[in-house]
Amino acid sequence: MLPHRTSVKEMDSVKQVMPRISGQKQVLKSNGCKPKICINSCQTRSSSEVLQSLRREEVLCDIKLETDDGVLVCAHKLVLVTASPYFRAMFHNFAEGDKGVVNLRELDCNILQLLVDYIYTGEIMVTVQNVLDLLASAVLLQLDYEKDLCAEFLEKKTKYCKLFCYQRIC
Repeated sequence: MLPHRTSVKEMDSVKQVMPRISGQKQVLKSNGCKPKICINSCQTRSSSEVLQSLRREEVLCDIKLETDDGVLVCAHKLVLVTASPYFRAMFHNFAEGDKGVVNLRELDCNILQLLVDYIYTGEIMVTVQNVLDLLASAVLLQLDYEKDLCAEFLEKKTKYCKLFCYQRIC
């Protein structure tokens, strides 16, 4: 698909509006109006979905993360670097930055897949069965938000277990 080309008619309408906008800018500045940061959460969601789709199809992926059992998880270095100081250091300061495959032997392939999916989508299923492995891997990979999610999950489950045990004793 070719990019949208602006027609002469569209350009003329923009030229007509510009002087009015410039005048309004001066009025806003003189009245001390503060700038407003606008966030388009749909764009963020859309970008995440596109990146995840590209990753799943192994399009434009420039790194493969290999686990102990030989499973390869494809990713984009740029996405991993934005999520973790561990990956930032690995790809910027070490020889792994120039390699196409990085060995993460201490990680379980299912846990690594969950964490990489989370980096791309912001969604993860934390369960009683996987929380300890997720926590250990999040600590290793310096994924602070994921680490906090696991800690919060454990804290809630611990409170529930204490309450349950207390009710059974009484």
